[in-house]
Amino acid sequence: MFIKESFQTSGGKNIEYAIDFPGKMEKEKEYPLIFYFHGMGMVNTSVENVMNSCPVRREYAEELPFIIVAPHCENFTWLEDIAAVKEFIDYIVLKPYCDADRVYLTGSSMGGYTCWLLSVSFPEKFAAAVICCGAGPYFAANRISFPVIAYHGKLDTVVLPRESEIMVEKINAGGGNAKLVLCDGIEHGVWGEAYTDIKTYKWLLSNKRNHLDKAAD
Repeated sequence: MFIKESFQTSGGKNIEYAIDFPGKMEKEKEYPLIFYFHGMGMVNTSVENVMNSCPVRREYAEELPFIIVAPHCENFTWLEDIAAVKEFIDYIVLKPYCDADRVYLTGSSMGGYTCWLLSVSFPEKFAAAVICCGAGPYFAANRISFPVIAYHGKLDTVVLPRESEIMVEKINAGGGNAKLVLCDGIEHGVWGEAYTDIKTYKWLLSNKRNHLDKAAD
């Protein structure tokens, strides 16, 4: 069950976030952690909306012991203050319950854009990513050193599928490891496909930071 917490950056920005812990969490044990960055639909609403509608849910993967962290964006987009986002990520990763080698990145729509930017800006921080219907900086895609699966609906007109296609092409051309999943009959809401499949979580948790021997399949 999600609970609400908050973090204040060095610049005075307050970030509220939802966090969900495993039901049988053991003290002094480190756990894998999944970050989820939401889309425009929850901007300027409340962290309670994130808690109620975060598509990364434990009921789809009850036997997998991971922590979910879903921050709430109060500004127009996460991209306005990526430095604050990085500071927030660093704060969470330093928590004693977090396994820093098993930190995973997920997001949808505007949150997908954020995930791509975080991936190229701070690739050393993450073990793997599942990114839904976002777009990224193609010119820097070769910086992404961890496995990525990009989901996109074939009928998406909000963010065109070609955006995910190009990122995957550029990552692989640069020697990286990325897979594209194009979903038939799906428009923008492809996160409903990605995060309701237990295989998504099993794949994420199979990867560790700096371990590039896991295929994106």
